[in-house]
Amino acid sequence: MRRKKLFFWIGLVIIVVFYSLYFLFFLYRIAQDMPIRGRHIVKLLFIVLTYVTGVVCLKRYAEPWMMRIWHGFYLLILCLLLCLGAYDWTIARTPLSVREIADSLQEFLVSPVLYVALGILNRRVQG
Repeated sequence: MRRKKLFFWIGLVIIVVFYSLYFLFFLYRIAQDMPIRGRHIVKLLFIVLTYVTGVVCLKRYAEPWMMRIWHGFYLLILCLLLCLGAYDWTIARTPLSVREIADSLQEFLVSPVLYVALGILNRRVQG
């Protein structure tokens, strides 16, 4: 049980580091001069790194049905973001209001909110 908790905390620390880097890089406009496609790729990289960290650490900590929640959230939101990105790359720049929603979804996927929520839920279920 102690080892399971250790995996959870290691995963949380890694996700917080990714989120902090993401926050500094994009919300403080450090990436402002980067081409739009480069920013899209870097944002996708942050999402994938957070997802993989969650999969590796939650797999050892949480119940299998909670992993389905993790996969479901990421799959659904990532598919939406990829569709918006494809539109942005091929047809036209997406409207500002849509980009703001996409930025909020990206920030949610990189943030530790879902990871912590599943950790709390797992603790409540296991007693």
